[in-house]
Amino acid sequence: MYFSLIGRQDVVLPEGWASQSSFSVLGRTTIDATAAPGEGATIHTYSLVGDTIVRVSAGARVRLVGGNLLGRREMDASVGDGPETTVLACSLVGGIRVIHAA
Repeated sequence: MYFSLIGRQDVVLPEGWASQSSFSVLGRTTIDATAAPGEGATIHTYSLVGDTIVRVSAGARVRLVGGNLLGRREMDASVGDGPETTVLACSLVGGIRVIHAA
């Protein structure tokens, strides 16, 4: 589990990761999930007055679930045929963005 209070946090997930959680309050969290995930890979991210960016590898299948209140959701990652990753994102006055790594 990762926690950020009034600031920025950059997280790099290791090879074979399966489940990770992130909490941000008044800040931004960037999660690099480009390493090959394990079976049933899930990222739980919660933010209060902040943003979360999740980077996935090219070809990853991503399922974005959850909700925002006074925020936005963006899925800039196209659907691929690679391993599936579920991103459960909830934010209050913030946003979630899922992108392919460059």
